[in-house]
Amino acid sequence: MKLVADWRRVLSRAWSLRLIELAALADVVLNVVPFMSDILPWWITIALLLAAWTARLLLQPGANKESTNEAE
Repeated sequence: MKLVADWRRVLSRAWSLRLIELAALADVVLNVVPFMSDILPWWITIALLLAAWTARLLLQPGANKESTNEAE
């Protein structure tokens, strides 16, 4: 297993990962802090996960293509 050579570029474009992390944070906040359920809607986690899925499909279309660097 090797790290990606351009990991900084990958991390800067990883919108789906950021949205999944926000969804997890929202879910934890809604379940741990009772008064936050009055402020944040219950569907925020679902909306963030759908946004992550959309970002994965639209903003990172070539992520599944095999890298040419693996042969080196």
